[in-house]
Amino acid sequence: MKFKSESMINGSPEWELDTDSCTVTHRTADGKVSEDTFHTDYIRYHISYTVAKYPERFKRLVNKGEIYKYLDDLETRAFEAESRQVEKWKENDREYKAAVMAGDIMKAAGLENGLKYMAREIVLDCMIYV
Repeated sequence: MKFKSESMINGSPEWELDTDSCTVTHRTADGKVSEDTFHTDYIRYHISYTVAKYPERFKRLVNKGEIYKYLDDLETRAFEAESRQVEKWKENDREYKAAVMAGDIMKAAGLENGLKYMAREIVLDCMIYV
């Protein structure tokens, strides 16, 4: 699905969101075209969810020329929230601390990956599927 702005530049929409490729296209009056593709699961899942539930949100953001900033900010906030949560859990996780103190890098990495997956699920529920 493609969302296209009502404002046109040389017969093409000024802003466009291709939800299949997660690509935002922007055209300027001087003929420059920029395309930015989002590759993270956070954005892919959010786009899919929003298209199904709230497509008018993307229509509005594309028309206002705010779609790139919206998706970029969401991606940044999601990664930061995941990182903050993982750090909090690592500070309080006895098994993780013991693995670090013992120099067991493999075990510490495995535990940290588990914490990342748990944090990711929380971020998906609280920030992406909204």
